[in-house]
Formats: sequence, structure tokens, C-alpha cells
Amino acid sequence: MDSRGRTSQSGGYAHSNNNNNNNNNNNNNSNSNNNNINSSSNNGNGPVSNGRANGKQRLTAAQQQYIKNLIETHITDNHPDLRPKSHPMDFEEYTDAFLRRYKDHFQLDVPDSLTLQGYLLGSELGAKTYSYRRNTQEKHDKRIHKKDLANVVRRHFDEHSIKETDCIPQFIYKVKNQKKKFKMEFRG
Repeated sequence: MDSRGRTSQSGGYAHSNNNNNNNNNNNNNSNSNNNNINSSSNNGNGPVSNGRANGKQRLTAAQQQYIKNLIETHITDNHPDLRPKSHPMDFEEYTDAFLRRYKDHFQLDVPDSLTLQGYLLGSELGAKTYSYRRNTQEKHDKRIHKKDLANVVRRHFDEHSIKETDCIPQFIYKVKNQKKKFKMEFRG
């Protein structure tokens, strides 16, 4: 039959062949539909991928920004290289031991900074000790605070002129000799 409902003029044999062909096509279509259904259901073995097969999907710009903000907010890395470094001229950031060594090396005329023991001596219990009485007999405060010592060291460092002819050989010598004190030898 054609689309208008009329029977075709060809013989019955041809007509039955057309019907068989149509049935075969319908069976093929239903088989391919079944294959598609089976392949898309994936038998419960993971997510079904539409589009690219086994390919990674790219994130949108909004998703990338969200992940970036999430990482910046919640993930921290405590590696020492990632910590913000203080300015080298900020002497208040240096340790008490470094400031004392600098003061002793350049023989600056300032008292030592307060140590932990000095802070403990400043308490009521510390005021009853011999060390506290000895330090307060001559002057009220023989020690200075770290901030004051750092200011003295910074002023001295700014005033101190640097001679390249002294610094470069000392640097090379210290690198070669594991930071031992510089000793110049004259051969003659």
C-alpha cells in the first residue's frame, strides 16, 4: 500500500517482498534501538558519557574560578618558601641572638637586650633574687628592649660603609671554608 491507502499495481510477489523488506528494516531498527538502550544504560558500571567517548570535559570559566577560590580559601601549604618574607632591612624581625652577635661583632656601646631570664627577673618573684638586686643597684635598667637594640643596629648598619675590596674576598673565603672567620695570609 502506498501512503494514500491504495494497493500497488505490481504483482503480489513484489508486494510481499516489500512487506518483508519493511519488516526486516523494522527489526533492524528495533535491534539498533535495543543496542543503544543497552549501551547507554551501561549495566550500572559507572556514569554514562554523552558526547565525547572517554574524553575529559573542560570546566567553564565560572567553574575554574570557583575551584581557584576554593583552593585559595581552604587549602593551606605550610612550606617555608611560601611564607611571606620580611624585608631584610627590618631589623626588628631578626632574632635576639642575631642582634646580640651584631652588637658584639661591631662592639656597639649599648647594653644587651632583655632575655627570657631578664623578663622573668622583672616579675615579683624575680625581684627577690640576687641578680635582680645586682642589676638595679647601679642603674635602674641595664638592659634594653629588642626594639631599641634593633634601632641601634639599623642606625649603625646605615652609617657603616661597605668596601667591595674587603667584602668580596671575605665572601669567597667563607663560601670555600664553611663560614670560618676570615684570615688573610701574606706570602712573601
